[in-house]
Amino acid sequence: DLNNFRKTKGQIGILKRKEPLEANSFFQELSKTPFSVSGFINQNNTYENINNLIRDKISKEIKCNPFYDNWLNDMANVCKFFCEMQAEESISFWLGSDRGCKRFHIDMVPYRLLVTYAGQGTEILPNKAANWNAFLQGQPNEDIVVNKSYIEYINKWDISIFRGGNEGILHRTPDSALQDSSSILMRLDGKSFLEEIKKVNVVA
Repeated sequence: DLNNFRKTKGQIGILKRKEPLEANSFFQELSKTPFSVSGFINQNNTYENINNLIRDKISKEIKCNPFYDNWLNDMANVCKFFCEMQAEESISFWLGSDRGCKRFHIDMVPYRLLVTYAGQGTEILPNKAANWNAFLQGQPNEDIVVNKSYIEYINKWDISIFRGGNEGILHRTPDSALQDSSSILMRLDGKSFLEEIKKVNVVA
């Protein structure tokens, strides 16, 4: 029950969903041109905000596909849910094919929501399979992973919410997605996430 995830002590919450039948062919076409967009999404205008962010990145042929509107509605509904969960009127939104988190890590944010629409989902390393000393000392994945048999992957279209900070779970982009530009991920954070990035860019 993702609605009550904040009230639990869980490191990750996952809502399992079935991938729509039309999704595979749609994303095969969409992923022919790598892209990346980010911006703020308002709870009362989720669909319009997302459409405005991505429309210049998407070809006319893709936007004419009936599944395009279904996809936008799905992202809009997930964004609306995350706004409600965060008790915020707007949130930080990122969508793209450039997935680059190679090393196992924990997000330094209170909560992060991920949905992989195409390609392999996020790789999860449970606590019992991790060498935390190796992680804290900045060592590579080979030293962090104690038992590969415990590694799990989030399925496409599943909605996952990660708790960040000291209570988070180690995770990363799987090798298959790092090497595949056809993978497409949506990432949602609290509004302050993008605000802090913008501040850093202004100072730089």
